[in-house]
Formats: sequence, structure tokens, C-alpha cells
Amino acid sequence: MSMERLESFAAQGGALIEFMKSARQAGARPAGRERLRLQGALLLAACLIGGAILSRNGGQIPVAAPPSGPSHNAFVANERLAPMVSFSPPDTIRAPLHYQARMRENSTERWDTLTFGDAGGDEILFRVTLRAPKSATSRSSLFVELAKQSAEIGAAVVHATNPEFFSTGRGPIEWAEVTLSGAAGERPCFGFRLDRLREVDLSGLACGAHGVALDRVALGRLIDRLSATGSGKEAGLGEVLKGGAT
Repeated sequence: MSMERLESFAAQGGALIEFMKSARQAGARPAGRERLRLQGALLLAACLIGGAILSRNGGQIPVAAPPSGPSHNAFVANERLAPMVSFSPPDTIRAPLHYQARMRENSTERWDTLTFGDAGGDEILFRVTLRAPKSATSRSSLFVELAKQSAEIGAAVVHATNPEFFSTGRGPIEWAEVTLSGAAGERPCFGFRLDRLREVDLSGLACGAHGVALDRVALGRLIDRLSATGSGKEAGLGEVLKGGAT
């Protein structure tokens, strides 16, 4: 059945539904024979539309496509895993520093997060996520990564610019301006990903204090404060994260 005929049946069914609504609103009650005729027409239209949809999908009911990429729910926190990166906080900023290492059950895949600051606080927020080993075939876009990471801190990306690249001593960095919306309101941030890494996918979020937006230079300085630990060097972070700033 063509799409034109499908749309025609849908339009007819919608018109019949509107007619019955208007009849009820006007207090009219159609006669028994007319009411049965209307119900039969509606049933016929529904059957034809349903049959057309099934025929276009090989007889299977269409379902929403499953989300791509691994979910963080499949990873379990493991305190025995050594951190892969460390962060040297600026002396002028007082904020909590937290690291969590997770692993997918029955696998060697890791999902690590380093968080400096509080998503609901007034100070700076710098959050780095590492995935190891990185899979080139399943690598998602920067926006998808930022959406997942924002959801972990109870926020949502409500605006994002097109990703760009800029060169640093640690290699090219993919970045975009994003606006996060959470319980404390909206705040401007940067989303970023180190593009040079081969074995690990390192991306994250950097937000200035509330009311103060970061610039690209400040983002680069925060990234420079990252350094690879012994486990990070074994995973392939040594060449890019040779030593953090002090």
C-alpha cells in the first residue's frame, strides 16, 4: 500500500473521530444504525492503517531503536582498580576532588571519572571521563558523550555549538561550547575530548563558577593539570599526559 493511500485512510479516520466529538459536544446522539456505521468505518480505517504499517515493516511491529554505545549502568564500581589519571588543583580554588573507577562485568572495559568541584556548587566544575580500551568502531560523537556525562551529574545539555579543534602540547583537542541545565539552573561550559589518544577515550566537561564563563585558554590550563598514573601509562596515556601542571 502506498503512503498516499495510508495518509488518505488516516485523514478519513481523523475526520470521523472529529465528527463524533462534535456530535457529543452538541448534545446530539446519533441513531443506532448510524452509530454502528460510524464505528464500523473507524474500525475499518484502523485495520487498513495497521495492515499498511505491518506490510511496510515485513509484518513486524516497529519499535524504537536501542540507544547506541555502552550504558554506565553496565559498569560496576571497583575500589581495587587503581586510578589512571591524577589532577593537580589550582591553589586558589577550594573544591572537592573525587575519583571513581568502574568495570564492566566479565570484561576488561573500564569507565573512570575524575571530578573536581560539585555540579550543584558555585565553584568551578571539571569532570573527566576515561573509557578503556577505546573501540574505534563504536566511538560516539562528542555531543553524545557529553549528554551521557551530563546525565550522570543530574544535568542536561540544552545547547551546544558545532565541535571544533585546537592544537595544544597534548595534541589536538576537540571542543564545543555547551549549556548545562540542572537543579541549580543553567551554566555555560566547555565539552572536550583529547583526539590524539589511541587506547583510551578521554573526554569531559569544564564549567566556570556560576556567573563566570571559562575561555579556551582556561580550559587548556585545566587539561594541563592532568597527569597519567602508573596504570594510566600502561593504558597508553603516558605520551599525552606526561606530567600535570603545578
